[in-house]
Amino acid sequence: MAHPHGWVDYRITVMIDDDQRVTALKQSWKMDPFQSLTMIEGLESAEGQESMPERLDALGHEIAANLPTQHYLTHVYDGDQELVLGGIEDYTTQLHNDRVEFSFIVTLASPPPLSESLHWQVFDDSYFIEFLYDDQTEHPIELVNAPPQCRGEVIHADPDPAVVASVSVIDVTGDTPDGVGRLFSDTGVIKCHDP
Repeated sequence: MAHPHGWVDYRITVMIDDDQRVTALKQSWKMDPFQSLTMIEGLESAEGQESMPERLDALGHEIAANLPTQHYLTHVYDGDQELVLGGIEDYTTQLHNDRVEFSFIVTLASPPPLSESLHWQVFDDSYFIEFLYDDQTEHPIELVNAPPQCRGEVIHADPDPAVVASVSVIDVTGDTPDGVGRLFSDTGVIKCHDP
């Protein structure tokens, strides 16, 4: 009954252009088995003659339309400064082993140079849904077009035990403090060693 009420396993691909600027984050969100089952049952019971792929496309359109109102659940920083996001491109919704997976690209409005000062978090501000890097994949963060000495790393969240205790008693109808989701969010970073 306590927060969170849904879980998403996710992967990030950092898109880097030929000028070594970070242009976008490609994300794949895999919904937890129960949430996926609920979504699939809803799609199967909907009226109409659409095929399941068509219904998944409609679900993806609905998710994509809602994300801008929630800052795409994505926060990218250069040092302490939060960067402005551009928008969503190339989203798809598919089933993988009975789990709904939503993939999309969120662009950066002004692509910054590739740097170790860049970092990002994916979270639901209300902590209704918890986002966790996909531990079933060897590389939950990949860099495309980066120098060979650079790689992505995950810094796992380490929230204060008192915060964990206070959030664990909030039920499905309860309100969470603003910004609590960030306290439980892992951070993606870029690390580059000397060649």
